[in-house]
Amino acid sequence: MQDNNRMPRGIPFIIANEFAERFCYYGINAILAIYMTGTLHFGQARATSWQSLFKAGAYFFPLFGAVVSDVFWGKYRTIMIFSMAYVLGCTVLALGPQTPATLAIGLGFIAFGTGGIKPCVSTNVGDQFTSSNQHLIERAFSYFYLSINAGSSISIFFCPVLLEKYGPKAAFGMPAAMMGVATLVFFLGRKRFAVVPPAGKQWLRDILSPAGLKLIGSLLIVYLFVAVFWALWDQSNGQTWTLQATSDLMDKDMGFGFVLLPAQIQVVNGLLILIMVPIFSFGIYPLWGRFFQVTPLRKIGIGLFLVAASFLIVSWIESRIQGGHSVSAWWQIMAYVVLTASEVLVSITALEFSYKQAPLRMKSFIMALFLLSTSVGNLMTAAVNNMMVRELPGATGTSGAQTWVTLPAAPSLVTGQKIDFNDLTGLTVHGVDGKEAPLAGTFLVAEIQGNRVRLMDNEHRQPVVTTGEWNAAGAGVSTYKLVGPQYFNFFAYVMAGFGVLFIGVAMLYREQDHVRAD
Repeated sequence: MQDNNRMPRGIPFIIANEFAERFCYYGINAILAIYMTGTLHFGQARATSWQSLFKAGAYFFPLFGAVVSDVFWGKYRTIMIFSMAYVLGCTVLALGPQTPATLAIGLGFIAFGTGGIKPCVSTNVGDQFTSSNQHLIERAFSYFYLSINAGSSISIFFCPVLLEKYGPKAAFGMPAAMMGVATLVFFLGRKRFAVVPPAGKQWLRDILSPAGLKLIGSLLIVYLFVAVFWALWDQSNGQTWTLQATSDLMDKDMGFGFVLLPAQIQVVNGLLILIMVPIFSFGIYPLWGRFFQVTPLRKIGIGLFLVAASFLIVSWIESRIQGGHSVSAWWQIMAYVVLTASEVLVSITALEFSYKQAPLRMKSFIMALFLLSTSVGNLMTAAVNNMMVRELPGATGTSGAQTWVTLPAAPSLVTGQKIDFNDLTGLTVHGVDGKEAPLAGTFLVAEIQGNRVRLMDNEHRQPVVTTGEWNAAGAGVSTYKLVGPQYFNFFAYVMAGFGVLFIGVAMLYREQDHVRAD
């Protein structure tokens, strides 16, 4: 007789698989921006766009994986086959030449693989339960989410160290090995999983039924607001927050001689999740319950305003850095505290909410729609970073111990503003470490004299030493329309506006739960 108070046998294998897979994904994601700007010499806006498009793909392909799983293969076979594509992409990234083309191919396979398994792995958790032990679902999803953050925290801490000390091959190789482990663990658990067979044509009939279409329409409205949340949250995950931390003006000495690398600061998000999940579950939610009914949509609504608040903190940090003032990394950690609270309220809640709202044969598809909200959010970020680029035509450069660029638009710039160069300037930068690189990527305005701008490097804010002749035929120069803190303020205000609109949506939505029968 089944013990209804005991976790199903397949849950440990699912959680172990998720730990290793998330180690891989977040380890790669943690160092992408640093790799693109430091090794491939991308401008910061271009790096943010590429990384956002990668994430958009990773959260778009769940739609494809859900259809394959629900109609044809079932969850187990779908996860195994897409995991193989995942491993292939990781291998290309780790062993291929360090070029934009290799990066695009590797990230493409990774996005396809991780996207294909996403809706299946999370719904596979719920499929292990029946109506007799459904009271354990919330605890299982908490364990599941904790495994995500444990795996991501460890990889986010160690992969930047591997990149710093041993280079990209080692830094991308470790996540690749972990993805191999994830695939093996899931294979070993194959006989312990409760299996819900694919629905076949029944799946399409359920979705196109009046009840199915009504449910999808209602959830898509909610997911639009969740998408804006992800447009902000994902920037803390190896993107604009990490790029902000590359400046030496952010003091990354945490005390007692412990100094973090820029990409390591984000590790506090996963650690805070481990702390905050039980605090919210056993402390904050019961406390709130004394004053009002705590529903999933109310949790999400509060979380939307908190993520906006976290960006206001980061905006203040950016204003200090742009002005040439030092600021402690503890301020960014404070922003992570606020951001993580919003994640507990929005992400975990929306994950469980999505599963319970969906009928049995639609669960993978509904989960894919939920994941699509992350894709849409990252497309928003990519669009903003593309549209905010402001071309600066008519530039000419002069090499030497100080590099000056003559720009017709120079009087409209400010000290500390970012300027991007393509890789065809013709100038070579000579670093203090003796390394040479093209004058390409993001630099800062150190001084403005009339229509001339003196450059300093983005990380150390030191004069840029160059040699060579300016290539007037091929050089491209640009800056950003959202200057410094304006960038983070833009996202904070947009999110706050959507938060106000969500209040009305939450009041009108009618919830319903679906779990598997005995």
